[in-house]
Amino acid sequence: MPAGVTPVGVPLAFAAGAVAARLLLHAAPPPRHIDLAQPLVVVTAWGPYGLGFVLIFALAIALATLALVVTLGLTRERGAGLSLPATLVVATFALAAIFAWPVVFSSDVYAYAAYGHTVVHGGDPYLPVARAHHDAFVDAARWQWGGTSFPPCVYGPAFVGIAALGVLAAGDRLEPSLWIMRIVASLAFLGSIALLHVSLRGKRYRRFAIAAYGLNPVALWSVAEGHNDALLVLVAFAAFAFLRRSAARASGALFGLAPLLKIIGAAAGPLALVWLWGKRDVRSGRFAIGLMVGLVVAAALVLPLQLKLLGAFAGHARYAPQFSFQSLVGIVPALVVVVAAALTGFRALARGDENGALWLAIAGWLAIPNPYPWYALWLLPVAVAFPPSRTTTALWAATIFAGLRYLPEAFGNMPHLASAILTLALLAPIAFAIPARVNDPVPRKATPAL
Repeated sequence: MPAGVTPVGVPLAFAAGAVAARLLLHAAPPPRHIDLAQPLVVVTAWGPYGLGFVLIFALAIALATLALVVTLGLTRERGAGLSLPATLVVATFALAAIFAWPVVFSSDVYAYAAYGHTVVHGGDPYLPVARAHHDAFVDAARWQWGGTSFPPCVYGPAFVGIAALGVLAAGDRLEPSLWIMRIVASLAFLGSIALLHVSLRGKRYRRFAIAAYGLNPVALWSVAEGHNDALLVLVAFAAFAFLRRSAARASGALFGLAPLLKIIGAAAGPLALVWLWGKRDVRSGRFAIGLMVGLVVAAALVLPLQLKLLGAFAGHARYAPQFSFQSLVGIVPALVVVVAAALTGFRALARGDENGALWLAIAGWLAIPNPYPWYALWLLPVAVAFPPSRTTTALWAATIFAGLRYLPEAFGNMPHLASAILTLALLAPIAFAIPARVNDPVPRKATPAL
């Protein structure tokens, strides 16, 4: 099969899933009719009926993955793959096919819209909404979180500003606001594909990498749901692209400002600096200056909001890892493994060995207390930035397996044994990645993206 034809299977798989999901929606039992009346239908605790949608989703992901793997397998030895325009076109059609689905599995975009609406009307999204307050945005978000309340904002002010602009662009209407947030995330992802192409300039595996990234089925689904992680990845890729073009101060500053979107963005810049110092890169000083300025600005704007948020959560928040390494083996044993992997990766970066990023990716994935599918957007860039190997294949597979996490969301409470089996399935690729990382014959100085 020609390589240019095979990737069409990615959008076709999602299109077929959209048709099947619409047919299944006609069989909705009466208790689900209230959910179906919402502007964006979210499958949450629907029991056996919800399981049907998960099965359709899983089949669509499997078929799309198969189409992509065949494409990459046909061209990998030649270092070829898909061109940037071809990848962008196929990804766009895949996103359009996902938009045609009548349901999603995450309610986050409702919270985003509510935060933006709150700001537009002079409120504070970092504090719980008063029970007596009612409007279309707040009531819709409350319904998605059980009908009583929804979580205060945990994101940075830059993202809240984007959400507010989305609400304004939608004329302060709920349904268009939801669509705008989904489209913004999708456009950010498409932009990140182009930036990855820039960052991998000169690499033999560049076409392979942008297809493995841009056509990853779980990543496509996650951004089509509207998750703001796509914005954070866009900023990180832009920072790497600046560094590739020797704009070290701008790169460091952009890394430093990343927490204005999500606090987790604070991690990437310091790790990049450790690597630059370890390899005695002449750009490290300029990068450090830009990073320090960016982090100081971000801290001044973000920390007061985070302290306010901690005050809102104090007294009733609890730490409850689910379907993760922590939930499977316990927090302390998991911490031991995570710290060991992280230290291994950090020491490698400190020697100037960029392959330490692979260990850090393993540690980060194992450290997540609740690995939702959209968190795969944090893992995926590392999985594709390096030459294809057993480790990168295992990390990439972990992003696909992350889609299984939708099952308990859609079905509802699951028996303990079923939860344990699901957790083992989610962790299976990482269980392979660790020994693969030990045994991979990867050259020590095989620079990935810079």
